[in-house]
Amino acid sequence: MRSVLSAFFLAIIALPGWSAVLAEPGTEAERVSRGSAVEGGHGAVVISIRSELYLDDPLHVYFLREGGNIANDADVVRFERRQGFFAFGNDTVEYKIRAFQLRPGSYRLVAHGMNCPNVPAEDERCLIDVQGLTGGEQLSRPSRGYGAIAPRFEIEAGKITYAGDFALTARNTIEWSEIPYEEMNRMHGRFSGMAVMPEPIIPGEFRLRFGLNPRSYEDDKNRRY
Repeated sequence: MRSVLSAFFLAIIALPGWSAVLAEPGTEAERVSRGSAVEGGHGAVVISIRSELYLDDPLHVYFLREGGNIANDADVVRFERRQGFFAFGNDTVEYKIRAFQLRPGSYRLVAHGMNCPNVPAEDERCLIDVQGLTGGEQLSRPSRGYGAIAPRFEIEAGKITYAGDFALTARNTIEWSEIPYEEMNRMHGRFSGMAVMPEPIIPGEFRLRFGLNPRSYEDDKNRRY
């Protein structure tokens, strides 16, 4: 399967315009390992990104800093989740808890996407053109933009925010849930010297309704998102 996907990737990167797709929108969140590594004037967020869809390319979840514009990469922070290279089957339903440093502000979920040339606007989907053996076709990717009513969390300098888990579901939606305490144990110790911020604000429609069931590449290879 890996070899098939690699061949597919090599074929499509040669297409005109594909280089623009490779330029990921937003700014990648800067990971930190412990509280002492957080730079002055920054706060920290602990977050998990999961997916029950098989990720044949990295999934990006985008948050907009309040007062910013999604067209400005400096105003948008992105978190990434990808399939483990040596994993058998879909390992992205497992928690992957990481800490990142961010500038102070209020951060709102604005989109998720895969291979997107820009941060999707509200209800927008990402489409890419690929060249197959029988000609060109347009392929849709897991993606969606969200409106003003969406999960948000606050960052303050010198403090830590436990933002929870944001999961891409088979419904092509990002849904939130708390991270179980036993999964968070080690992370608490690394940031024990930092004051804790209030919990994120999660509208009811964004709360995870069902458990995640891992899907395979074959499950969704011809799916329209």
